[in-house]
Amino acid sequence: MRLADKVALVTGAASGIGEASARTYAREGAKVVVADVNAEGGERVAEEIRRANGAAEFVHVDVLDTGSIERMIAFAIEKYGRLDILHNNAQVTSGGRIGDLTLDAWRRGIEGGLTSYWYASKLAVEQFLKQGGGTILNTASVSGLAGDFGLGTYNPTKAAVVNMSRVFAIEYARKNIRCNALCPGPIGTPPLAAMAERAPTVIDPIKEAIPTGRLGTPQEMANVALFLVSDEASFVTGAAYVADGGLYAHSGMPSLTGITAGGW
Repeated sequence: MRLADKVALVTGAASGIGEASARTYAREGAKVVVADVNAEGGERVAEEIRRANGAAEFVHVDVLDTGSIERMIAFAIEKYGRLDILHNNAQVTSGGRIGDLTLDAWRRGIEGGLTSYWYASKLAVEQFLKQGGGTILNTASVSGLAGDFGLGTYNPTKAAVVNMSRVFAIEYARKNIRCNALCPGPIGTPPLAAMAERAPTVIDPIKEAIPTGRLGTPQEMANVALFLVSDEASFVTGAAYVADGGLYAHSGMPSLTGITAGGW
């Protein structure tokens, strides 16, 4: 088991990438703290992990509340005596044209998409320094590497998460603390499913823009996450690890020759 004797805390673990990651970490031997604002979903995930002979506990967290983040970190340490992996995955964002956002919407997106990651990481590092090391994985996005239309605070916060991950990585590298950013492309998570219901015509063009021609799955992201938080990635830190079906590899220019991924 790749995470035997490790304690992993995953935010946003009641669904999507967070849920898949929590289940995968538990399967690989970690004791998992499932953290989410959705208590019903989080309790379900923790209970299902236990039924599969894994170790998991749920803790409620509102990432817009710094006190809640403090209690989350304290819960993990008090429950299991240490913390080895922090996976910041929960996301709060504000969509729309960036110049049309209200100041409150902007601040909410920054608090929920960036400050929450920084504060949880800061608190985790305090524990890592006491115990001799640890690992942070931040769910960022290919939207943090390039721009998108209409995503409001999502692009700026994800870009900041990528670079913040680099700073944590270099400043704590000699303390046996690693930090990386996972950059998924479009993944079949509940938010994207909700978008498909509201605007069914949106999903097919998204799939068409991805060279592989499909959305990724939460489990595919969890597989990459597992590598990044495990000792197999012991020399990987400060990386922005792209897992997007080839989306970011394409410049975005339309084909000038008629050659396309779907043209075979």
